[in-house]
Amino acid sequence: MAEPPAFGSEIRHPVLRGRAWLSGIWLPADQYGEAERKMRILANWHAGAAAYRFPEGDLLRYAAPMEQDCERVPGWPLQRLGRTLSSAQIEADEYEKLPLADLWLVRGGQVQGMLLANAEILKPGEWLDVSAPVIHAMYDCRIAEAKLEQPLAATTQGIRQLLGKQVPVASYEQKQFLRSLQGESAPPPAAMASTPAWRKPLIVVAMLSACLALGAFIASSGDDGGSASRVSDSSSPHFFPWLMLIALAVRSWQKGQESAPQKASTPARPPSPEQAGRTGKTGKPGAIAQALIPARRTVERAMPQAWRDWLARAAMTSHLSGILGRRQAAYMRQMLEMFENGRLQDALRHAIPLGGEGGSPGQAFGVPHARHDFKLGIRNGAAGPSMYFGDDLSRHLRQLYRKTFEKLDREGNVDQAVFVLAELLQSHAEAINYLERHERYSQAAELALLWDMEAGLIVRLMCKAGDLPRAMAVARRDNAFAEAIALLESRWPVAARQLREEWALALVDQGRWLDAAQAIWPIESMRERAIEWLQRAEEAGGSLAAEALVRRARLLPHSLDSQEQHVLSIRDDDDRGMERAAIAHALLALDSHNDETRLLARALFNAWLVDQDKGMGRLGTQQLQGLLDIAQDPLLRADLPGKLPSPKPNPFADKKEVSWISVPAAIGQAVSDIALLPDLRLLVAQGEAGVTLRDDRGKVLHHFAAPADNIVLADSGHVALAAIYRGEMLCVQRLDLVTREQRDLGAILVDCYASSFDGVGWTVGQGDAIRILDTGHGLSRVLWQIDKLPGRAIRILRSPSCEQYELADPDNKMLLWQYSLPGRRLESRGHIPALEKKAEVSVIPSPWGGYRYFWMAWDEKESPWLVVQFQGKEKEHGLALPPQMSGAAINATLGRTGLAVSMRQENDACVVLARDGEQYPDIAFSWPAGVHIRTKMHGDCWLMFDRFGRVAIMDMARCYASMLTIA
Repeated sequence: MAEPPAFGSEIRHPVLRGRAWLSGIWLPADQYGEAERKMRILANWHAGAAAYRFPEGDLLRYAAPMEQDCERVPGWPLQRLGRTLSSAQIEADEYEKLPLADLWLVRGGQVQGMLLANAEILKPGEWLDVSAPVIHAMYDCRIAEAKLEQPLAATTQGIRQLLGKQVPVASYEQKQFLRSLQGESAPPPAAMASTPAWRKPLIVVAMLSACLALGAFIASSGDDGGSASRVSDSSSPHFFPWLMLIALAVRSWQKGQESAPQKASTPARPPSPEQAGRTGKTGKPGAIAQALIPARRTVERAMPQAWRDWLARAAMTSHLSGILGRRQAAYMRQMLEMFENGRLQDALRHAIPLGGEGGSPGQAFGVPHARHDFKLGIRNGAAGPSMYFGDDLSRHLRQLYRKTFEKLDREGNVDQAVFVLAELLQSHAEAINYLERHERYSQAAELALLWDMEAGLIVRLMCKAGDLPRAMAVARRDNAFAEAIALLESRWPVAARQLREEWALALVDQGRWLDAAQAIWPIESMRERAIEWLQRAEEAGGSLAAEALVRRARLLPHSLDSQEQHVLSIRDDDDRGMERAAIAHALLALDSHNDETRLLARALFNAWLVDQDKGMGRLGTQQLQGLLDIAQDPLLRADLPGKLPSPKPNPFADKKEVSWISVPAAIGQAVSDIALLPDLRLLVAQGEAGVTLRDDRGKVLHHFAAPADNIVLADSGHVALAAIYRGEMLCVQRLDLVTREQRDLGAILVDCYASSFDGVGWTVGQGDAIRILDTGHGLSRVLWQIDKLPGRAIRILRSPSCEQYELADPDNKMLLWQYSLPGRRLESRGHIPALEKKAEVSVIPSPWGGYRYFWMAWDEKESPWLVVQFQGKEKEHGLALPPQMSGAAINATLGRTGLAVSMRQENDACVVLARDGEQYPDIAFSWPAGVHIRTKMHGDCWLMFDRFGRVAIMDMARCYASMLTIA
C-alpha cells in the first residue's frame, strides 16, 4: 500500500516546544544511523512501548503519555492528537485539513502522513546480548547459621576486680545495709538454695505474729497521761501494724505477679542461652552471645513510690519512726567513730555512698549493715531509697570522704582513693581523670564503659590502654571517631593514625566516599587510596560526582583544570540543577577555601541565581551571600542587583484547590519494594528477579543478582541491603551502589528490622531484644544490644536522628522506646496513653520521633476529615479528605514534614499529600482501581508505587511531579 502523499499546509507551530505530555519520539534516518537509533530506542524503552521502522526513520511509541521537556528529548517529540502522533502543534482549523494517518511529520511546512501498517515492527529485545550476566547460586538455608561473635564481651567487672586487692573487703553488715536501701534481699546461702515448701507458710505466720507483737509493744509504751490523750495516742499505734500487714500483703502480691507464669494466649519468649545450650534447640542467632560492648544503661530520675510515702507518714504518727531512726543513727555513729579513730579499713567497709543523680524513690526502712565487698553496682541508673539525716550531716560526710581521699592520695594509695571518689563521693568524672593522671588507662576505660561516659572519652582511654578492637567497636557504635582523634593526635599519634584509618574504612562502609577521602588525607602514605575513593565518587555521576569536584578542588587543586568541561556542562545544562545545588552545599560546608574552590564559586554563581529565579533553587539569602563571599570577585559583586534573591515561595502555599494527577494505567514489571536515591534514582526490589538500579526515567543502570523483597537503604543513599525471607530465615546481601558490587552477608532469624541504617549498624528485633548488627563484617557481630525488654519487638522505625522500638507487652498493650541518634541515648519509654474518643482512634509512631493519634470525623455536609492530635498536645487538627475516602479503608504515612493518606476500593484508589498544619491536601494522585499503594518519604520527596511497577514521585519543596513505569 502506497504512503499517503505529503500535504502542503501552512502549519503555524511546526515544532513542539517547552514541557508537554509526549506519546513518542521520531528518529529520522538522515540524522541518525541505524546503530544510534537502536541505542536511543533501548535507552527510552519501557513496558508497553512499541517500535516501528520506516524507510525515513524509526518510531518509538510510548505506552502512556509522559511529561517531558521537548528540547531534551533524544529525537523529534511526538504528541498524540486523537489516534495520530504529530511532531507539530496542530490547531483545530489545521486538523480538519490533514490526511488520515497514524503519524504526521512536519518538514518545512509540509505534513507527511504515515501508516503503521506499512512499517516493520521492531523487537528491541533481540538486540540485547544476554550471555554476559553471571548466574549466582541461591543461598542454601540448610547451612547452619554461625553464632554471633563475642570477641569483645561486655565488661562485668566491678571496682573490686578492677582495683585489685588494695581495696579492703566490705563487711557483711554494709552489704546488707546497701541491699536494704535498694529494697533487695540478700541472696540465700548455697546450702539454702532449695527451700522446702512447708517453710513459706511458716514464715508468713511468723511475720504476722511479729507485726501483732510490734503493735502490742508500741501500745504498751504509750503515754500514761489523761484518758483522752491515751485514747488519741493509742489509736494510731494499734492501727499501724494492720497497715503494715496490708502493705506486706500488697507487696507479696506484686512479687507474685512478677514471678507468675505467662498466660496461655501470650507467645512464649525465646529460651535463655543456658536453656538453649542444654536442650540443643536452635534459638535466634545472636541470642546466645553477648554484644561487643554493653548496652547503654538507662539513667532516669527515680520517681517517689507512693507506698513508701504512705508508710513514712504512718511511721511518723507512731513510735516506730523513733525506733528506726535510733537504729540508723547508731550505725552512723559507729561509722563516724571508725573514721575518727583512724580505722580506715573498717570505715571504708561501713561507709555509705552519698546520693548521686536520679533522685530517690522515698524513705528507706532498712537497718544498715556493712559492705561485704567493694563491687561497684550501677543500680539500674537510678538511686535507691534514702535515709534523711539533714543537710549538716550530709555536708559533714562529704567533707569527711573528701579528706579521706586526699589522705589516701598523699599516701599513694591510688586504688582506695579511686574507690572513695567513685563509690562514696559518686564523682565518676573525677575518678576517671584521677586514674588517667596515674596512667591507669585500662581501669579508667573499663569504668568509663561501665558508667556509660561520653563515647569520645571511652575510645581515647581504650586506645591508650591498647584495647583497639573495643575502641573501634565503640567508635563505630556511636560514630565517635572525630572526637577521639582530636583528643589523641597530639600525644598519641600512633593510636590516632590507626583510629583515623578505621574511621575512613567505616565511612566507606557507609557509602560516604568523599568524607572517607577527607578523613584519611592527613596520612600522606594513604593519599593514593584517598584519590582512588575520590575517583570512585566521580565515576558514580550525579550529585556525588558534583560534590567530588569540590573535594578535588580542596585536596588536589592543581588537577581541577582537567575537570573544566565537566564544570561547564553542569553550569550550562538546565536539567542539572540538583548537581549545581550539591556543589553549593559542598562549598558552604568547607571550613577553609583556596583559589580553586573560589574559582568554582565564581563559575557557578550566575547559574545559582538563574535557578533561584526559575524556582528550582532552594538556597537561602544567607547561603547565597556565603557563596558570594567565597567567590571573592569584586566584578561579580558590582554586577549584582542590590539584594540577592530569596527562594520563591512554595506554589502550594497559594493553592486554591487540590490538583489531581492521574497515574498511567500501563502495567510494568512486578515490584516488591522501591527506595528513592539521590538525583531521583530508584533502587527496585523485584523478588527473585533481583534488584535493579535505575535513573530518574526508569532506565536500568545496573542489575544486582540479589533476590530481594525489601530494600534497607543507608542514610548516604549509596549503600543498601537486599533482604528476602527463606522460610523463617532472612537472607541479606549488601549492595554498593557506587562500585556496583554485592556481598552475601548470610541469613539470620529476626522478628522485625529497620528499613534504613547508617551504612554500618543495622537494627533488628529478636524476641525481647534489640540488637545493632555490624553489616560491614557480616551478620555475626553485634555493636550494641538491649535485652530483657518488657515486651516483644514488633516494629522498628528509624530516621537519621531518631530510632523508635514498638513493643507489645504480655497484655498486648503497645509500648514505645525512643532513642536519639547517632549517640543512641534513651529519650523516652513507656505505654502510649489511650485517647478516649467517640470514633476509633489509631496511633501511628513517627520515624522522626513521637507519635500521633488519628481518627475519622464528618462535618455537617457529611464530608470526611482526618483528625490528627500530636503527642502530648490537646489541640486537634483536621485534614479535609476527598469524598471518595468517606467510609473507605485508609492508610496514613507520616513523613518528616508532611502526611500521606492512601485509599483503595474496588472501583477507586488514590493518594493525597499534605504538609504539616494544612487543612486541605496540597496534591492528590489518582491510581487505577483496587490497587494497594505504598508511600514513603525521602527528604522532601514522596515516593508512591504499587506492585505492578507504577511509580510516582512528588518533590514537595520544588513542587515537581514525575511518573514512570518499571519496565
